[in-house]
Amino acid sequence: MTDTWGPISSERPSSRPSTRPPTATGERAWYLDLPCPPGEGTFRSKGIAYRGLAHLVTSRVEGGPAAFAAALPTPALQRFFDQPFLASSFYDMFPLVAGSGVLASLARIPLDVFAHQQGRTQAAHDVEHAYRALLQGKSTDDIHSRLRPLAGRYYDFGEWDVERQGPDRIRVVESALPIWIMPWFVPMQIGYFSGLMAAMGKPSSTVTMQSFRREGLAGAMSLVVLELAVVLRD
Repeated sequence: MTDTWGPISSERPSSRPSTRPPTATGERAWYLDLPCPPGEGTFRSKGIAYRGLAHLVTSRVEGGPAAFAAALPTPALQRFFDQPFLASSFYDMFPLVAGSGVLASLARIPLDVFAHQQGRTQAAHDVEHAYRALLQGKSTDDIHSRLRPLAGRYYDFGEWDVERQGPDRIRVVESALPIWIMPWFVPMQIGYFSGLMAAMGKPSSTVTMQSFRREGLAGAMSLVVLELAVVLRD
């Protein structure tokens, strides 16, 4: 089965793909129904992403962590977020999506817009701190070769291919991604790559989703392939 959408771009961050129908007023948000209990997911992300979310909770939510914890819908999610997150350790990624959705709701921002901002904020932090040696002060001439290991350091799932398609264009193909995360993951990735390019001296660069399709299963979870086009502009 193939899902087809028009291009999604960093120039239109409020646009996003969706694998679900629009949420009716009063209907439970899709991201609150995790595919498995918090902490038991097999798709994992580095703790640095959770630490980034914690920073947003502190800086963006009135009432800070206590208000965020109270907004989490289940004791299991509350317990999951109550643990310390080590930047270099891997954690179930599904609660990150749920927590991002809760934080977007508290901030009264649509999830796709929040995810785009979240990605840009994380990219700025990574360039300055987490992956400074890999990214900061480097030319964009070989950025494609440095983006491959960056993805591998962030996630313990998926396959990542980054290639140069000309002096000002990069193609990013991300495969074996769980479909459940995609309404958050696509705008977050667009924001992240936009933020990376801005931090590396190409602030007018654009990132556009070129294609998105289902391809395979991991257990009962549909997997997808996402292709992004990055156009470098000063």
